[in-house]
Amino acid sequence: MRLALTALLCLACPLHSQRVQAPDAPWQTIRTTHYRIHYPARGGFEPFAQDGFSIATAMRPANTVGGDYFDVIDIGPSRIAVVVGDVAGKGMPAALLMALLQGSLHTLLNAGLRGPELVAKLNAHLCASLPSNRLITLFYSELDTATGALHYVNAGHNPPFLLPSASPSQRLQPNGMALGVISEAAFTTDEAVLGPGDRLLLYTDGLTEAANPADEEFGEARLLAVLESRRGASGSALIADVITEVLRFCGPAKPRDDMTLLSLTREA
Repeated sequence: MRLALTALLCLACPLHSQRVQAPDAPWQTIRTTHYRIHYPARGGFEPFAQDGFSIATAMRPANTVGGDYFDVIDIGPSRIAVVVGDVAGKGMPAALLMALLQGSLHTLLNAGLRGPELVAKLNAHLCASLPSNRLITLFYSELDTATGALHYVNAGHNPPFLLPSASPSQRLQPNGMALGVISEAAFTTDEAVLGPGDRLLLYTDGLTEAANPADEEFGEARLLAVLESRRGASGSALIADVITEVLRFCGPAKPRDDMTLLSLTREA
């Protein structure tokens, strides 16, 4: 089944960034670009680095496959799209819908669409394709690596943490609704600027909703505490520390949802 699903996902979206991993396997890091597909061997890949920016990631599905999605896409000179999404649900149904999301997004990017127009077209397509009991949260951003300007559409996704090097943390709040709900929904874009030493941490709700045996969730406050205490760490080290704290908190309890982390850092 795993080989069949891998083949299906590769056919559906040849640049698919989800990896196949047993749910009890250790976390691994992975990176993707618009040009290559990566299914990492045990141990993962080195983090992505370009034009003074670095990206480190980790993903762990709750089942053999999952519905979380992330991508790093070259969209022009000194410009990349950084994307994290989460399909409601988990397992194979969510993975197939995530494949639809990824393939549709790349098609629209190749057609020249960007920003809110792209997300609106993507939403209309997903409304016509998703089952009525499904939706997708999406953080879609376009980074100018020359200036650090990040234009983003947050379609109902968990607000990422922006960690400036010399000021308090901020949240990039949703500025649009989740995808696949209302086909005529409008989307807007907001801007953040990453200066030298600044970091953006994106994640899916499986991380903050990971629960211990007492059914207490890890939560955003604990996540922020880890981020604040590891401000000087590299992206890869920060993600490793977050993972360690989440798994320590959960103890013997099995995570119930897919978990994804992406750290975008502008080098000092």
